[in-house]
Amino acid sequence: MAKFKKLPNVNEGKIVYGNGIVDGIVFLAVQEIPHVELFVISNKKMARNAIVVKFEKDGVHVDVAVKIHFSQSVADTSFKIQEAVRHNVEAMTEYHVASVNVAIKGIFFGEIEEKPVPTNEVKEG
Repeated sequence: MAKFKKLPNVNEGKIVYGNGIVDGIVFLAVQEIPHVELFVISNKKMARNAIVVKFEKDGVHVDVAVKIHFSQSVADTSFKIQEAVRHNVEAMTEYHVASVNVAIKGIFFGEIEEKPVPTNEVKEG
Protein backbone atom coordinates (compact mmCIF):
# COMPACT_ATOMS: atom_id res chain seq x y z
CA MET A 1 0.00 0.00 0.00
CA ALA A 2 1.35 3.45 -0.91
CA LYS A 3 2.03 5.96 1.83
CA PHE A 4 2.02 9.67 1.23
CA LYS A 5 4.17 12.06 3.17
CA LYS A 6 3.05 15.64 3.51
CA LEU A 7 5.93 17.99 2.84
CA PRO A 8 6.17 21.47 4.33
CA ASN A 9 5.02 24.33 2.12
CA VAL A 10 8.44 25.67 1.18
CA ASN A 11 7.90 26.33 -2.50
CA GLU A 12 4.44 27.79 -2.82
CA GLY A 13 4.05 29.44 -6.18
CA LYS A 14 1.62 31.54 -8.11
CA ILE A 15 -0.74 30.30 -10.82
CA VAL A 16 -1.12 32.60 -13.81
CA TYR A 17 -3.66 32.00 -16.59
CA GLY A 18 -3.04 33.21 -20.14
CA ASN A 19 -5.40 35.69 -21.78
CA GLY A 20 -7.05 33.10 -24.01
CA ILE A 21 -7.39 30.26 -21.52
CA VAL A 22 -10.94 31.17 -20.46
CA ASP A 23 -11.92 31.65 -24.12
CA GLY A 24 -10.70 28.14 -24.85
CA ILE A 25 -12.57 26.68 -21.90
CA VAL A 26 -15.80 28.40 -23.01
CA PHE A 27 -15.23 27.17 -26.58
CA LEU A 28 -14.89 23.57 -25.36
CA ALA A 29 -17.93 23.90 -23.08
CA VAL A 30 -20.11 25.04 -25.99
CA GLN A 31 -18.79 22.22 -28.19
CA GLU A 32 -19.98 19.69 -25.57
CA ILE A 33 -23.63 20.74 -25.96
CA PRO A 34 -25.44 18.76 -28.68
CA HIS A 35 -27.20 20.61 -31.52
CA VAL A 36 -25.29 23.86 -30.87
CA GLU A 37 -22.74 25.71 -33.00
CA LEU A 38 -20.87 28.93 -32.34
CA PHE A 39 -22.16 31.80 -34.46
CA VAL A 40 -19.66 32.25 -37.28
CA ILE A 41 -20.29 34.74 -40.08
CA SER A 42 -17.81 33.77 -42.78
CA ASN A 43 -14.75 31.90 -41.58
CA LYS A 44 -13.35 30.09 -38.57
CA LYS A 45 -11.34 33.13 -37.44
CA MET A 46 -14.61 34.82 -36.59
CA ALA A 47 -15.41 32.09 -34.04
CA ARG A 48 -13.39 33.98 -31.45
CA ASN A 49 -15.78 36.93 -31.83
CA ALA A 50 -18.61 34.64 -30.75
CA ILE A 51 -17.04 34.46 -27.28
CA VAL A 52 -16.41 37.58 -25.22
CA VAL A 53 -14.90 37.27 -21.74
CA LYS A 54 -14.68 40.25 -19.37
CA PHE A 55 -12.86 40.20 -16.04
CA GLU A 56 -14.51 42.42 -13.42
CA LYS A 57 -14.19 42.74 -9.64
CA ASP A 58 -17.28 40.60 -9.01
CA GLY A 59 -16.09 37.81 -11.32
CA VAL A 60 -15.91 36.75 -14.92
CA HIS A 61 -18.65 37.81 -17.34
CA VAL A 62 -19.03 35.63 -20.44
CA ASP A 63 -21.00 36.45 -23.60
CA VAL A 64 -21.58 33.62 -26.08
CA ALA A 65 -23.26 33.87 -29.51
CA VAL A 66 -24.56 30.57 -30.90
CA LYS A 67 -26.83 28.94 -33.47
CA ILE A 68 -29.05 26.04 -32.49
CA HIS A 69 -30.81 23.31 -34.46
CA PHE A 70 -34.43 24.18 -35.27
CA SER A 71 -35.70 21.14 -33.37
CA GLN A 72 -34.30 22.31 -30.00
CA SER A 73 -35.92 24.43 -27.31
CA VAL A 74 -34.27 27.84 -27.06
CA ALA A 75 -34.76 28.14 -23.30
CA ASP A 76 -33.54 24.64 -22.46
CA THR A 77 -30.52 24.87 -24.75
CA SER A 78 -29.56 28.30 -23.41
CA PHE A 79 -29.74 26.99 -19.84
CA LYS A 80 -27.54 24.00 -20.75
CA ILE A 81 -24.96 26.34 -22.29
CA GLN A 82 -24.96 28.59 -19.21
CA GLU A 83 -24.50 25.65 -16.84
CA ALA A 84 -21.77 24.04 -18.94
CA VAL A 85 -19.79 27.28 -19.25
CA ARG A 86 -20.15 28.12 -15.55
CA HIS A 87 -19.17 24.62 -14.42
CA ASN A 88 -16.18 24.26 -16.76
CA VAL A 89 -14.67 27.69 -16.06
CA GLU A 90 -15.04 27.37 -12.29
CA ALA A 91 -13.77 23.78 -12.28
CA MET A 92 -10.70 24.45 -14.44
CA THR A 93 -9.70 27.85 -13.04
CA GLU A 94 -9.93 29.70 -9.74
CA TYR A 95 -12.26 32.32 -11.24
CA HIS A 96 -15.84 32.95 -10.12
CA VAL A 97 -18.31 33.23 -13.00
CA ALA A 98 -20.59 36.18 -12.30
CA SER A 99 -22.73 35.84 -15.44
CA VAL A 100 -23.08 33.87 -18.65
CA ASN A 101 -25.08 35.64 -21.35
CA VAL A 102 -26.20 33.47 -24.26
CA ALA A 103 -27.31 35.15 -27.50
CA ILE A 104 -29.12 32.88 -29.95
CA LYS A 105 -28.11 34.53 -33.24
CA GLY A 106 -29.72 32.00 -35.53
CA ILE A 107 -30.95 28.52 -36.23
CA PHE A 108 -29.74 25.89 -38.63
CA PHE A 109 -31.53 23.15 -40.54
CA GLY A 110 -30.42 19.87 -41.97
CA GLU A 111 -28.92 16.79 -40.49
CA ILE A 112 -27.99 16.81 -36.83
CA GLU A 113 -24.31 16.06 -36.51
CA GLU A 114 -23.89 13.63 -33.63
CA LYS A 115 -20.92 14.50 -31.48
CA PRO A 116 -18.86 11.49 -30.40
CA VAL A 117 -19.23 10.46 -26.78
CA PRO A 118 -15.82 10.20 -25.09
CA THR A 119 -14.99 6.83 -23.60
CA ASN A 120 -12.36 5.76 -21.14
CA GLU A 121 -11.47 2.58 -22.98
CA VAL A 122 -7.86 2.00 -23.94
CA LYS A 123 -7.35 0.66 -27.44
CA GLU A 124 -4.78 -2.04 -27.84
CA GLY A 125 -2.64 -2.01 -30.86
